[in-house]
Amino acid sequence: MKYYTTLFLAFFSCSLFAQESDNLSTPNTTFKFGGYVKADFLFTNFHNGELPRTSPMRDIHFPAQIPVGEEDSFKDTDFHVKESRFNFDVKTTKLGKEIHGFLELDFMLSGQGNENVSNSYAPRLRHFYFEWDRMLFGQTWTNFMVVVIPNDLDFSGAPEGIVFVRQPQIRYKYKTWSFSIENPNTTITTNDATNIATANSYIPDITAKKKFPLKKGFVSVAGIVRTLFSSQPEDYKSFGFGITSGGLIKVGEKGDDFRFMATYGNGLGRYIALGFLSAGYDNDTSLENISSINGYVAYNHYWSKVLSSSFNVSGLTSDNPSNINLQANKVAYSGSVNLKYEPIKEMLLGVEFNYGYRELVDNTSGAFSRIQLAARYKFGYHNSETSEKYIK
Repeated sequence: MKYYTTLFLAFFSCSLFAQESDNLSTPNTTFKFGGYVKADFLFTNFHNGELPRTSPMRDIHFPAQIPVGEEDSFKDTDFHVKESRFNFDVKTTKLGKEIHGFLELDFMLSGQGNENVSNSYAPRLRHFYFEWDRMLFGQTWTNFMVVVIPNDLDFSGAPEGIVFVRQPQIRYKYKTWSFSIENPNTTITTNDATNIATANSYIPDITAKKKFPLKKGFVSVAGIVRTLFSSQPEDYKSFGFGITSGGLIKVGEKGDDFRFMATYGNGLGRYIALGFLSAGYDNDTSLENISSINGYVAYNHYWSKVLSSSFNVSGLTSDNPSNINLQANKVAYSGSVNLKYEPIKEMLLGVEFNYGYRELVDNTSGAFSRIQLAARYKFGYHNSETSEKYIK
């Protein structure tokens, strides 16, 4: 923990000193340090069995880990601050073009620490990239993702219905178009229903996205093509693809908005629903793709200037190969509703109810229901006026 903290602070210090000395020639350099503190208090009823203490389902809605079967229900209480985050954003001009760097860390999905004494958790890299002119280099949201999710208290919000991946990439932007080559990684289901990542993915995933600005919002359409690789020494492979569309439409004059996303793919695997499905089934002689449809709709409504609610439903269904193991995932859906109080723009207090369902190929199913309380405080510092870049 001390190592990561030292590295984090050293990066900020070096950046600030470098920018300060460079300001003699580039007075338009701006930077922002920000983030938020978020405390979550979760009270969960797992209807079909319990989960180990280390499961991410204890902290967030994670569809692939909803317990299934005929086990007794299990009630659990978890308090954590793992979603809290820090980010650093710097902009300047080099060679006549704007250059922009962004770093963000949080504490989710940490394999370090426990709840016994100190609740210590290691920082996790979310984003680390820079943009120069029309190019982007580094790790951030996949270009295949339309970055709009429900305004929920849960970390991801409607996870069954979204594209949700961050990874290293090279991206080129031109007006409302963007194109990228991205880190390849094939996840497959083996004969015993185990999901694994193969070691021989060597052809980058390729994406394209088009944004359509609207008078009150936007709609985007994106596509991806990828090559899937087996886990066998013979190195057989298949071709995968997907198309997604999503957007945000403002409604009325109080700040309400309608958000949505819909995705169809063949071999998308890890790109959707937090890895609920694998990209294909390896039957030891060939690689068969798994096709899927998923999406969500959400409405955020302001009851007053300081009180609002978000309502959403999301779902996923898949078409698995006929001979796949019966313990493989097939269907998931969820719904949630919340009430949020924001007395000032930097602070939020809220309560949320969430229900989720998971079903396997053999129709074995399970569900959970959760009440979540949350408190969040946003902070930030600008050395001058500059546009905020907030990424959830």
